[in-house]
Amino acid sequence: MENVVNTPFGSIDTAAMDAAAAGAEEVRKRPEREEVTIKFARGLASEPFMSKAGKELVRIQIPNQDPEDHSPWAEFVLPAKSVHENQYGKGLWAKIPADGVTTVSKPFLEGVDADGKAKWNADKRPVPNRELKEMVEFYKTAGRDERTAAPADRKTQEKTAGNSVKKNRKPAKKHNDMER
Repeated sequence: MENVVNTPFGSIDTAAMDAAAAGAEEVRKRPEREEVTIKFARGLASEPFMSKAGKELVRIQIPNQDPEDHSPWAEFVLPAKSVHENQYGKGLWAKIPADGVTTVSKPFLEGVDADGKAKWNADKRPVPNRELKEMVEFYKTAGRDERTAAPADRKTQEKTAGNSVKKNRKPAKKHNDMER
């Protein structure tokens, strides 16, 4: 009976206490899984919807990298509880496992049926989550093209040309010491 401790709440087996303490230490020592944070605009996420299994999900679209590409955007789905607002309320972010894989689907026009309606299908492919982050946030790594560099270049040209000199709309009041 050495392994039993009597307490006001009843007797407790010390071997069970030791096993529970060891289990708690293992939980604390469990290595943290590496995660990837994906940041995206609010307009790229759909309203939450329910899956057939009863889970609440959010569909997130991936814009085409080529501005001339007018095909439908690729998309993937995440659990709604993993998608959060940023502190300014203008963007969203989600943390997903770095070593995981997410299925990305891109719709394409398969043809036209006998009724003349467009027939769509989706190309589904597994994408590593690190690559998914690069796909969603491609605008951060893309080199400055004419669209993003043009406003800055225009301001620089105006400053060097002297067009940025401020003009006073009202003439300054002249103080005449004799009138006082």
